[in-house]
Amino acid sequence: MKPKISELLLNKKFAMSKIRIFFLALTVTSVFSTVKTFGMYDVLDLVANAIKSGNADVLAQYFDSSVDVTVIDKEAVYSKAQAQMVIKDFFMKNPVNSFSLVHRGTSSEGSQYGIGNMTSGANSFRVYFLVRNKTGASLIKEIRFERQ
Repeated sequence: MKPKISELLLNKKFAMSKIRIFFLALTVTSVFSTVKTFGMYDVLDLVANAIKSGNADVLAQYFDSSVDVTVIDKEAVYSKAQAQMVIKDFFMKNPVNSFSLVHRGTSSEGSQYGIGNMTSGANSFRVYFLVRNKTGASLIKEIRFERQ
């Protein structure tokens, strides 16, 4: 007994809907994997974006309670609020034209660090920042802006 044309079409539609569901699931999984891997929630990228925008207020959201700050040749340990003012002053004197994160890594203790290049007018700076995990939050413990 031959199947009817309507039965064949129904089976074809059912098979096509299974294929669509499979590809939809694959796409959703891929998107979530990409977001987690490439940075929407990666603290190094968040810090890099704050530097790129030259926004000391946003950058300060990631500061620990005390931060080791080096700006050109001046180095000191500041409170979070003081560090924010020092970085804000640096960005006012050196507006960011561009910033690119060129290296990222982790230490044996689980700290993360980023190294990047920043340009401001005719000046170029090497930027280094160290992020430590403190009570479940990733916070900047050290940041350096050094002339190249």
